[in-house]
Amino acid sequence: MPVAPIIDEFYVPHAVEEHMLSKHSVTVEEALEAAESTARHYRTYAGRVGERRYLLPGKTAAGRRVWVVFVHEPDRRGRVITAFEPGGDKERSRHERMRGI
Repeated sequence: MPVAPIIDEFYVPHAVEEHMLSKHSVTVEEALEAAESTARHYRTYAGRVGERRYLLPGKTAAGRRVWVVFVHEPDRRGRVITAFEPGGDKERSRHERMRGI
C-alpha cells in the first residue's frame, strides 16, 4: 500500500503560474500559502503520463479557500499542477470537510 508523501517544499513551474492566474485567478503566492496551510492531502486521479496526483484543501492567509493539485517529486518536493477556488456551496462545504474544520 503506497504511503502518502511528506512534502517539505512546494514549487510552481512558470507555465502553471500563467495558467492559474489567467484561468483561475489564483497567484503563485496564494497557491503556496494554501499548500503550506495544511498537512492534509488526498490521492486523486492520475495525470496524463500516469503520475500520482494529490488534492490539497488549503487556505490563504487572507482566508481564501483554494484547492491545490500537486505531484510528489524526489527530495520531498511538491510540484503544483494547478490551484483553484471551490465553486458553489457544495464544493465549499466539501473543502471545509476535507480540511477538517
